[in-house]
Amino acid sequence: MVRSMFPAALAGPFLAACMGPAADPVTELPDGLLYAGAEQAGGEVAMQVGQTLRIELESIPTAGYVWEIEDLPDFVELADEATRPTDPGFQNQPGVTGGNHFMAFDLTATAPGTATLHMVNHRPWEGGEEIGTWRIDITVTPAP
Repeated sequence: MVRSMFPAALAGPFLAACMGPAADPVTELPDGLLYAGAEQAGGEVAMQVGQTLRIELESIPTAGYVWEIEDLPDFVELADEATRPTDPGFQNQPGVTGGNHFMAFDLTATAPGTATLHMVNHRPWEGGEEIGTWRIDITVTPAP
């Protein structure tokens, strides 16, 4: 019984990524990179061929919970994946292990198209129970 309650106890922060008010707009960083986090769940992004969208979501990798792309549209490619601590001031101290991390996925638009990108937060090897989902509608147009 404890096992079945564990994922539910962790679900709160992750379910917030797919529930609530309308999504905030995707932001463009000074270097031209488009950025989407938990606040953009259920929203949309317009990109041009060649642009990169960074999706960054909080995870608990030390407990095995990671974000994965369920179905990558064929007009974007996964250019990079990275992680960073959510509290680097604490987590980067000598002897500290564990803690939540942000997982980042850089997606580069390679051709025009429209699709919904779906992501899940789960323990991939368990093949079942997810503790969060996230999605965004992507529209890519030709570069000028």
